[in-house]
Amino acid sequence: MKHTNSIFHQILKFIPRTTFQSIVDKYKGDRRTRSLTCWDQMLALIFCQLSGRSSLRDIVTSFNSQQTRHYHLGTNIICRSSLAEANQKRPVEIFQETFSYLLNQVNDQLPKRDAKEMVRLIDSTTISLNINQFKWAEFRKNKGGLKLHTVYDPVAEVPVYFEMTNAKVNDRKALDSMPIESGTTYVIDRAYNDYQWYYSLTEQGCSFVGRMKKDAVYEVVKVRKTEGENIVSDEVIRLSSKQAKKDCPTDLRRVTFYREEDEKTLVFITNDLVRSATEIAELYKQRWQIELFFKWIKQNLKIKKFLGRSENAVLIQVLTALISYLLVKLVKLKNKAKLSLQEITRLISINIMQRRSLFELLHAKPKRRREEVIEDFQLSMEAFNA
Repeated sequence: MKHTNSIFHQILKFIPRTTFQSIVDKYKGDRRTRSLTCWDQMLALIFCQLSGRSSLRDIVTSFNSQQTRHYHLGTNIICRSSLAEANQKRPVEIFQETFSYLLNQVNDQLPKRDAKEMVRLIDSTTISLNINQFKWAEFRKNKGGLKLHTVYDPVAEVPVYFEMTNAKVNDRKALDSMPIESGTTYVIDRAYNDYQWYYSLTEQGCSFVGRMKKDAVYEVVKVRKTEGENIVSDEVIRLSSKQAKKDCPTDLRRVTFYREEDEKTLVFITNDLVRSATEIAELYKQRWQIELFFKWIKQNLKIKKFLGRSENAVLIQVLTALISYLLVKLVKLKNKAKLSLQEITRLISINIMQRRSLFELLHAKPKRRREEVIEDFQLSMEAFNA
């Protein structure tokens, strides 16, 4: 009988052991380590994310109960205290580089796109924390929290960059450290409205689409013909306040769009003078994809309840959650599965330590009920006798 490794082992093939070890060696992650290596730590945390474990004790008990399946994983028994200490002290950069490595694998699986066709969505989500347990995350008098600033690729359906900060950090400040890809179109919410940043994007050959401030001062340079359904107006403008003229001395575009579903009028600002007004509105509409991504990771991964209280432990857990997301995405791409990411995650959760083919798991046809088979047979016999 052909030997088959566990589902977990097949998923971990996307992270070659030698590649991961070279990253660990770069940051001396295993220095003075007696038992729990960085590989053991990462396996335990990914197991937590993909199997839905809720605590350190839960991880250790569940993982160690499958000891007979550990041989091909390259790990052994995991101690709860060692895992807690590793999360508190191990270099975060090890997990950041592992995330980047997997992201490159995802991009390699997708068709090549021209830089001018690249769209990036920028937004953030806040994760509430108990101020009594996470003192370092205080942002209000009686409340703690952290904010996940994310750049998202809507075509690949993956985050291409993220940064975790205290929840009190303004969204605009996070833009300073975000990488800019020349020729790309950035879609942003009103929280990122900054004229100086808009101008820097223009200078780097990028386009942007955002929401215009209600109190923006401007003058109309040209009125364009309104084309497209629900387009109220389309104008070329120049910012006219003293500071705005200094920060963004270039022509911009103001597009007013009426959204029927909630009877709301949206006013967009962009430096794109080529796309139609309808295309501008459609670009902004893509923002719902990053909102769905935030909702998905909060519902399917462990980033609301944390395994440690230090900032280092929290960041490592968030990173392993995003690493797990990329692993599920790679499973879908490599196996050409038609299932949704949520369906794949559920199947992995149930079968994670089972020895069976991952491909067959994702392509298994549901068995028909006995009643359905009998009914189909009776119908075929009736047709034959008619």
